[in-house]
Amino acid sequence: MRVFVSEREMGTREKIMKAARELFEQKGFASVTTKEIAQRAGVSEVTLFRHFKSKRSLFEETLRHCFHPYTMEDYLKNGVTYDLRTDLRHIAYDMLNTYKKNAPLIRMVLRDKFRGSTPERNVRKSEQMAQSSLLTYFTAMHEAGLLAAEPEMAMRLYTTNILGHFFRGLHGMAPGGDDDRYFDWMLDKIIGILEK
Repeated sequence: MRVFVSEREMGTREKIMKAARELFEQKGFASVTTKEIAQRAGVSEVTLFRHFKSKRSLFEETLRHCFHPYTMEDYLKNGVTYDLRTDLRHIAYDMLNTYKKNAPLIRMVLRDKFRGSTPERNVRKSEQMAQSSLLTYFTAMHEAGLLAAEPEMAMRLYTTNILGHFFRGLHGMAPGGDDDRYFDWMLDKIIGILEK
């Protein structure tokens, strides 16, 4: 059965998620109350619970909304060139930009994870979906004879490098504006390994 949501209801839902995101980033999952979220969104707590059955479901939907916008999946379905350098560069920037845009939320998830209070299932789920799509790409390249490396190991090497670069920047260990130089170097090295 398909459920239709009015534009007004969608606007309310978006306002609630925006308020929740701001508060989660500032205070962490455990410290934020649904009452605070509702107040910041300009709605009643009853309205919040009409849209989200619990604070946990609101948190998970907020994470999904933030991290799913990877255009990687769309690119791999509709824009892929099957030129390793072009595709991997496009995907690397897509991943990095998604991480950068959500850096405060990532910090909160990591901070709360160490405290044992973050239900970060959706972050892992989103990453698994992205990795599954990327693995499909690497497998297709391998089957076409354009990639000598084992697809799963190639995907891990590639994503680990992008995440590592992001986290170095997140912790102030990489100079700003270094993405082009790093990605050019990384792609040279990784493509050299993958094509052998």
